Amino acid sequence: MELSYFDSIHAWLLVHHFWLGPVIGIAAFLETLVVVGLILPGVAILFALGALAGSGLLDIVPVYLWAFLGAALGDAVSYQLGYHYHNRVRGWWPFYKHPEWLDKGEQFIRRFGVMSIAIGRFVGPVRPVVPVVAGMLNMSPRQFYITNLVSSVPWAVVYLTPGFLAGAAVELDEIKKIPQWGWYSMGAACLVIVIIIWFIKTLRERR
Repeated sequence: MELSYFDSIHAWLLVHHFWLGPVIGIAAFLETLVVVGLILPGVAILFALGALAGSGLLDIVPVYLWAFLGAALGDAVSYQLGYHYHNRVRGWWPFYKHPEWLDKGEQFIRRFGVMSIAIGRFVGPVRPVVPVVAGMLNMSPRQFYITNLVSSVPWAVVYLTPGFLAGAAVELDEIKKIPQWGWYSMGAACLVIVIIIWFIKTLRERR
């Protein structure tokens, strides 16, 4: 995505700021959607949108809510595509050119099981393919959706908080409006990330 597109979207949202929440949801959806998430600079887009919200255009609660909804839906759609099309996914672009991406996702799931849905959200190389591969491997829908919904909460906090705080720091009055529970949730999300990193590191050392 070219920088000019960011400038155009930014200018439009400054005028139509009531659309900022849905745009955050759409960006989160695309960032977690199979194939699209592989080519979209989702982290940069979410940071920019978070900063825009933090400047005073949107409170922290709806920022997290829209990001949560978008991320959960993106992974759900990816899972359903894998669940219904199975190995035919391997014939889709870009997987027929890079079959190793799906292979790595399969290895990841076979190693971590249902927890791969939660852990995979924060592991760059497999993040965009884990849900679709989970569907291809017929992971239980109940297990997938429960883990998907639960893990979408810390994902939303981790991915949107840096941008929001950056935007709020520019407008010092805005950072004072973040509720106490918001700071607690940010701290909890950071703790989750530390635990996930420790968990992956421990497993690698045991190999």
